[in-house]
Amino acid sequence: MGTSPTDPPTAAPTDVVIPIDTSEKIASVESTGASTPTRDFEAAINGTALARPPMNQEQFDNQYEYKPDHSELKRRLKKTGRRYIDPFTSCAAFKHALFGFIPILEWLPNYNFKSYIIDDILGGITVGVMHVPQGIAYALLAKVSAVSGLYTSFLPPLIYTVFGTSRHNSIGSFAVVSLMCGMAVDRFTDPSNKNYEEAISSLAEPPSAQEVASSLTLLISFINFAMAILRLDFLTTYFSDQANYHSRDVCNHAGEYERVVAGFTTAASIHVLISQVKDAVGITNLTKHDGVFGLPWNVYEIAKRIPDVNLYTCAISLFCIIFLLLGKEVVTVQLKKRCNFKYTLPFELILIIMTTLVSYFCNFASDPFDVAVVGKIPTESNPHAGRSSIRYHVQAATRCTGHYGTYRNLIRSQISKLMLIFLNIIVVYAVHISLAKMFAKKQSYEIDANQELIALGITSVASSFFPIYPVACSLGRTLLNFQVGTKTLLSNVFSSILLLSIILFLGAYFGPLPMPVLSCIVIVALTGIFNKFNDLRLLWPVSKIDFSIWVVSFLATVFIDVTPGLAISICYALFTTIAREQWPRWHLLGNVHGTLDFKDSERYEDVFFFHAICIFRFDSPLLFTNVDRFKKCIAKAMNQWERSHEYYVFRVERTKILTDAMEGGGFKEEILQEVDEGEALSRHFIVDCSGFTFVDYMGVSALKEVYVEMRNRGVLVYFAASKAPVRDLFSKCGFYDFVAKENFYPSIRDAVAIARLRQKARGQQDVQYSLEHDRLSEIMSIVPMH
Repeated sequence: MGTSPTDPPTAAPTDVVIPIDTSEKIASVESTGASTPTRDFEAAINGTALARPPMNQEQFDNQYEYKPDHSELKRRLKKTGRRYIDPFTSCAAFKHALFGFIPILEWLPNYNFKSYIIDDILGGITVGVMHVPQGIAYALLAKVSAVSGLYTSFLPPLIYTVFGTSRHNSIGSFAVVSLMCGMAVDRFTDPSNKNYEEAISSLAEPPSAQEVASSLTLLISFINFAMAILRLDFLTTYFSDQANYHSRDVCNHAGEYERVVAGFTTAASIHVLISQVKDAVGITNLTKHDGVFGLPWNVYEIAKRIPDVNLYTCAISLFCIIFLLLGKEVVTVQLKKRCNFKYTLPFELILIIMTTLVSYFCNFASDPFDVAVVGKIPTESNPHAGRSSIRYHVQAATRCTGHYGTYRNLIRSQISKLMLIFLNIIVVYAVHISLAKMFAKKQSYEIDANQELIALGITSVASSFFPIYPVACSLGRTLLNFQVGTKTLLSNVFSSILLLSIILFLGAYFGPLPMPVLSCIVIVALTGIFNKFNDLRLLWPVSKIDFSIWVVSFLATVFIDVTPGLAISICYALFTTIAREQWPRWHLLGNVHGTLDFKDSERYEDVFFFHAICIFRFDSPLLFTNVDRFKKCIAKAMNQWERSHEYYVFRVERTKILTDAMEGGGFKEEILQEVDEGEALSRHFIVDCSGFTFVDYMGVSALKEVYVEMRNRGVLVYFAASKAPVRDLFSKCGFYDFVAKENFYPSIRDAVAIARLRQKARGQQDVQYSLEHDRLSEIMSIVPMH
C-alpha cells in the first residue's frame, strides 16, 4: 500500500444496508485493455467461476436451509448417555459392548492358528526372556524384593491379554515408574526420609515395602477406572507434538512421544542412572538427598565416597557394561546385517546366568570380594518361602478384608499427593497410548484409547493383591515385540508361562547373582534415552516454544525432583498454550491476482488491495485473554490503512491521481481537495472470522466496541466466514440485536463483492440512528455495586 500524510476527511457513519441486485453484472472501473487484478476478480464474479451470486449470511442460510443447533449441551449429554444406555437396547448391542469390554472374546475365536502361532510363541518367549532381568533389576528401583519383579512381569501381561487392544505393547516393569514407586516406598519405610514420620502417623504400624507398592498399584487402578468412566483419555493430547524414537526399524520419526514426556522421561532416566551408580561401584550406607537439588547433592555424595568403592564390584560392573554394549551394538547389528537374523539375543539373561554361576563358585558374597548379591528368592516349591509365595498371596486375595484396613490407610495417607500421582498416571498413559497408536498404524489395526484405560485399571486392581509394583508399557520390550514379528496378544501367555516356570522352580538359583550386574543392566538400558537430546536439534528450527518446553521439563525434573518437576513441566506447557492464544498474529489480506482467494499480504507479493476495502484476520479464538490485543490489532490495522492512499479513492481514474502525485513530487492534500467529497467511495472494513473457533462474552463485547468505533469513523463493517457455532452464540447472546445479520457473509468473496457493488451504486450514505454500545453501562448492569 502507498502512504499519504493526509488526514482522513470526516465522513458520516452509516448502518444503512443498501439494497443491491446481486444479479447485476459489475462493470470494470478500469478502461478496456490489458488484464488487471480488479478486472480478473470481477470477471471471476461475473463469469462461470462463480456458482452463485454474492449474498450475505442470512440469504445464504435461507437459500441452503441452515439448521441451527439449539442445544449443544443437550446434544452432548444425549451422546454421552447413549454410550451407557445403547448396550442394553438389544442383544446385538449388548454383544458388541461386551466384546468391546473384553476384546479377547472377539479376536480369539478368529485366531489364525496356522499363520500366527509360531510367531506368537517365539515372540512371547523372546519378550519373556527380557522380562526376567528387567523385572529383577527394576524391582530394586521400586525398593521391593527381587521376586516382586518376576511377579510384575508374570501376572499383569496375562490380565492385559484379556482386556487390552494393543497387540504389541509389553506391560510390566518400567524404569521411570519403578523409580516413582521407590520414592513412595521410601516415604513410608525409610526412617531417614524427612517425610517418614508424617507418612506413618495415621497408620497403626509401619507398612512393609510390598504393602506400600501394592496399595499404590491399587490407587492407580482406581484413578484409571475414573478416567475411563469420565472418558478422560483426551488429556494425553495436552502432551503435544512429535519426537523421535530413533528406530529405523519402525519409522524415522515414530510418532507421538510428546515434548513434555520426552523432556521428563529423559530427566527421570538420569535420576534412575544416578541411583544405580552406588550399587555399580559398591558404595554402601550412602547419604541420600531428596527434594530441590537432590540429584546434584547425590552426585556430590557419590564423588565424596569414591575412595570407599569396592574394586571387585567396579571390575564386575566394567565387564558387564562392555559385554552388554558389545552384544547390543556390535553382535546384534552384525547378525541382522549379515545373517538377516530378526530375533534379538537375550544378552541380559546370558549375562545373569554367567555371573550367577561365577558368583556361586567363587563365593562373591564373602571375603575378599564382599560383593553384594541378590540373596534368597522365595519360590512356590519352597514351603518356607514366607509372605512372598504365590499361595500366600492367593489366600490374601480371598480374604482381602485382612489387608483392607492397611490398604485403606495407605491410600488415605497418599491422597495428599493425589494430584502428582494423577499427573504421573497421565504421563504413563500418554506413553502407553502413543506406542499403541504407532504400532497399530504400522500394522493396520485399530485400538480403543478408552478401553486401554479400562485394561490398565483392571490389570492394576487384579494384580495389587499380589507382590507387584505399579506397571507400565516398556518402550524397549514393545519395540522388541514388534521386531520379532509378534501377531497377537496371545504371545503374553507364552511369556507368562516362561516367567511362571522361573518363579516356581528356577528363581531360587538366582540368589548368588551380583547386585552390580542388575545395576549395569539398568544403566545400559538407559543409554538409549540420551538420544532424546537430538530432539533439541530438531525442535529448535521448528518451534522455539516447543524447544523451551523440552528444556524446562528436563531442568525442572533434574534439579527439583521427579514428581514436582512433572507438575512444573505440565504447567509450563499449558502456559505456552495460553500465551499463544493471548498473543496471536494478525494479517491484512489481499486478493491473489487472477483468483478468488485472499491471502496474507506479508506472505504474498502478487496480491491486490481493493479501493477503500480493508480485510483483517485475527488468528485465534476471541477470548477474555486476548480481547485487548484484538482491539489493539484492529487499531493498528486501521492506522496502517488510513496512512495508505487506498483509503481515499475517488471515482476519477486512479492513474490520474497517481500521475498528478508523481508530477507534484508527492501525494499532496491539495490533490484530494480538488475532488468533490460527495464522489468519495464508501469505505469498508471486513473482519475475517475464520480464525474465531470460539468467542466468549468478552469477545462479543469487543466486537461490539469495534463495530461502534468503525461506524463513528464512517466505515462499514463486515463479518465474513464466521463458523456456525460462533453464529449460534451470537444469536443466543443478542449480538444480532446490535449488529444486523446483514453484516455477516458466508465468505470473504461475498463480503468483497457486496462492498464493490455498494461502491458502484453510491458513495457514503446518510446517517440513521442506531444503538451505541456502552461498555460501562454493560459492566454496571452485571456487577453488584455493593
